[in-house]
Amino acid sequence: MKFYLWSAFLLALVSCSTRQETKVDASADSVLVLDSVAMMDTTHVEVPKVYKDTLLDNLGKFIAGLPQLDSNSFAAFEKDNYWKEFRTSMDTSWNKMYRDRLEKIKTWEASTFSTSLNDSLPVFYPFSGPDFLHAHYLYPHANEYILAALEPIIEIPPLDTLSVAERDKFLDSLGHSLRDIFNKSYFITTHMKKDLKQIKGVLPALYFFMERSGHELLDHQFISLDSAGHEVGVKINQLHWQKTPGVKITFRNHQTQEIKTLYYFSISISDQGLKERPEFIKFINKRAPFNTFVKSASYLMHNPPFKMVKELILTNTESLFQDDTGVPYRDFKKRLDVDWQLYGEYTKPVKDFGDEKFQPDLDSLYKASKDKKDIPFSLGYHWGSKKQNYMLIKRIRLLPSK
Repeated sequence: MKFYLWSAFLLALVSCSTRQETKVDASADSVLVLDSVAMMDTTHVEVPKVYKDTLLDNLGKFIAGLPQLDSNSFAAFEKDNYWKEFRTSMDTSWNKMYRDRLEKIKTWEASTFSTSLNDSLPVFYPFSGPDFLHAHYLYPHANEYILAALEPIIEIPPLDTLSVAERDKFLDSLGHSLRDIFNKSYFITTHMKKDLKQIKGVLPALYFFMERSGHELLDHQFISLDSAGHEVGVKINQLHWQKTPGVKITFRNHQTQEIKTLYYFSISISDQGLKERPEFIKFINKRAPFNTFVKSASYLMHNPPFKMVKELILTNTESLFQDDTGVPYRDFKKRLDVDWQLYGEYTKPVKDFGDEKFQPDLDSLYKASKDKKDIPFSLGYHWGSKKQNYMLIKRIRLLPSK
């Protein structure tokens, strides 16, 4: 069925050192990486010479519960019983999530999703928290991801200088903070507010997801935006003074050797937040057209205080993949320049949000649709019943009238 609508970490962390590689030797960086999902052989792939902060990647592996690839300070900590237990626990949780959800997303993305859109465009993921994971599995061919949410960016403590008890507490808090993603596919805001105080912001989760999904960390930079929407480097001890505090992470896919970039901005994207940050709107506009992904967004864009981010999406998005918590159907139903594909089953919002978020017009659309398709995984608030709905809304180019 078609409906036509639309108008138009972290400073170097180990030993408080700034020691980094200047250039990586291609042969030295061509390694065999084993994680809990698959062995990725890069020995037959030509590895481009790029800057790499090896200390950052070593830290990422330690946080992800993955073994080091060479002798370094974190390799010594792998002998600690608590890290061994942490690794076993993370392997178990990751493998279960991969089998139950990520592998299904990966297969569906390759066979169905990526054939329906230009998946190499940048990805904008508002209300994301540190959820790089699902953005990557849905859009693995994107070279740039822009995430924006309230959760803070805080430098990870120097884990190599902490006491064993403090380091174990950090790992315990990290594992605890990931429980909702493992079990439900989204972060619960009230849990994050408590959990992120223990693990010091979004960086540990971001690094965990990047390493576990088959990437290596190359570099990071704390940034803000100038009045024109250009990124500028910021020292970590000055980051919290900025209106648009962010982190830029450069990482590389082990298997394809593609180098990618993630931006995470710790900002409010309510109308008031965006009015105070016109530079963020300029930053996003510079990346148009892009693909937008929205899930488990607490129905915020159904409310008047979130009109600006909704308009930012509607104006610039080539495709929008969302559940019913994203842009409400009423904002599309009279538009003529988009194409719809419905997935899954529309049902009432979970009880946490009440019946007022139920969309009768969207319910009618689902019931009338003759070509809605199944979705082979659960991703969102209906993880218990698995009655999940998603919509792929693609912009189409209308021919000018004669």
